[in-house]
Amino acid sequence: MTITQLRTQELRHHLDPHLAAMPADPWWLVTRTHQFAAAAGITVDVVLDAVTWCRRTGLQVGRWWAGAAFVGEPGARVPVPLIYLNRQLCPTRGQAELVIVHEMMHARWPSYGHRKIAFDRAQQLLDVVPAPRS
Repeated sequence: MTITQLRTQELRHHLDPHLAAMPADPWWLVTRTHQFAAAAGITVDVVLDAVTWCRRTGLQVGRWWAGAAFVGEPGARVPVPLIYLNRQLCPTRGQAELVIVHEMMHARWPSYGHRKIAFDRAQQLLDVVPAPRS
């Protein structure tokens, strides 16, 4: 297991177990992504299919990618980052929460990469955004 995988597994969402086990439908994914973006102080667009991601970014999606963030190149950042979420690889709300904050850390703090501080910021987002009741 890589250090990135370990750090991602160490992230802790605050969803009740029954909510964490529920399916992450498109509404949930988009709504939660925008809630985490608001907490991070940014606006993002959310894409739930690989074809749209490729058309908008020019980048292919790996079959194993649960999510991705597109911010542009250093010195040529896009005004609104794009977040891709693969519904097949984040089927539950609990899994989706972790993927969303992982990609949010890249969208908000792109220079941090996968360093520990990036994951600390991701956990801070999980700690600040209230868990919904349903």
